[in-house]
Amino acid sequence: MKRNLSILLASLLVAAVAFAPIALAGPVGTMELNLGYAKSSTELGSSTESLGGGVGFGASYWRGVSPTVSWGGEVSVDNLGSADYTGVDAFATAYTENFKTNIVRITPAVRVNFGSLVGPSFYAQGGAGLYKVSWKYRYEDVAQVVTADDSSTKFGMNLGAGVGFPVAPTTRMNFSASYHIVPGNDVNMTDTNNLQLRAGIGFNL
Repeated sequence: MKRNLSILLASLLVAAVAFAPIALAGPVGTMELNLGYAKSSTELGSSTESLGGGVGFGASYWRGVSPTVSWGGEVSVDNLGSADYTGVDAFATAYTENFKTNIVRITPAVRVNFGSLVGPSFYAQGGAGLYKVSWKYRYEDVAQVVTADDSSTKFGMNLGAGVGFPVAPTTRMNFSASYHIVPGNDVNMTDTNNLQLRAGIGFNL
């Protein structure tokens, strides 16, 4: 756990050092706030159930390096929801399992815009960085209740696309979809890959 915290703090320090010269140079780009839905389709345990999905929210910063290309970074909290499963073991004992997972991520990214720079436009983006996956697990039968929870930091990546349009001289509204590739935790989950649908608003700084 201490090692994971150290990795996150080191990443934040690197980001702060990288952004400091930009902040002193004048206009610093665009800040975006977003809210949406995150859903994983990974089957859990011995069942065919997947996490039910949940709310995700975050913030991002973008700095233009050309008229169509921007680089920046995203910080987000993504709740993948929970899943319940009821089964019978080899001794004909009924049992239930419950899984819950959420992710905190910090991902540097690149965005490429297509279309008008002042009107509606489409964009594609991709990024890679740290995903802190936290999970809770509960197993119960007539004889026992077993619980576990932990977290681990994974290296993951994402690809996405969206559309943006101006709502004010210095404000844009975005709608996007992205797919996140994230290694799994240690409770019978092969991965925590997930699809995210987001709506956001960006402010020129």
